[in-house]
Amino acid sequence: MQLNLDRTNWKWGKRNINILMLAIVYRGIAIPILWTLLNKRGNSDTKERITLIQRFISIFGKDRIVNVFADREFIGEQWFIWLIE
Repeated sequence: MQLNLDRTNWKWGKRNINILMLAIVYRGIAIPILWTLLNKRGNSDTKERITLIQRFISIFGKDRIVNVFADREFIGEQWFIWLIE
């Protein structure tokens, strides 16, 4: 499966809603399947990303991942090392 990792932040009144989302890409459309609410403002960190993808792996298996698409927010040496392994 082709996966897409993204994060969005919404403002609801005075409250920030920060969602880290993992989607399956099917025929050019990203379909969200797993997400986590981040109890903070701003970018996700490596631990939060790994936890979300490990949830995917526990359900579908590591061998189902063909590739992971993400934008420039998703950087970091430890993150890339984990993805490669």
